[in-house]
Amino acid sequence: MSEQLQSHLVFSSGNSWYAVPADRAAEVVSFPELTRVPGAPSHLLGVFAHRGEVIPVVDLCQLTGDKGGETKRAVLLRLARGALALTASKVAGVSLVSGKLDPLGAGGVHQHLRGPAKAAANDVAVMDPEGLFEFLCQGG
Repeated sequence: MSEQLQSHLVFSSGNSWYAVPADRAAEVVSFPELTRVPGAPSHLLGVFAHRGEVIPVVDLCQLTGDKGGETKRAVLLRLARGALALTASKVAGVSLVSGKLDPLGAGGVHQHLRGPAKAAANDVAVMDPEGLFEFLCQGG
């Protein structure tokens, strides 16, 4: 099914490009030294304090199995149930996204990524941030 989506923030994490609804992307942050969370999965890099709130930082490369480098930047998402930051190597800005928006997988994190889609010159996976947040809260 082809669909046009408005106002998505487009960013990369490692070699992959993602798009999140712009109304969910609060800001792009440079995070300081992180506090590790004992017993946390490897994709949870740690937490940091931001404007009086504790924000978890999720490494999208580790979560999706992609190759990537280290970064100190993240896209901070504000959702109904809380906030989280997703690692970002590059930020392309706000763009229209179009394409086929079927889940990229039947399970795991890939069920919360849709595509294949296109934003400007990049092939992107459109993220369902609420679904991703729920997946991570359930130990994903």
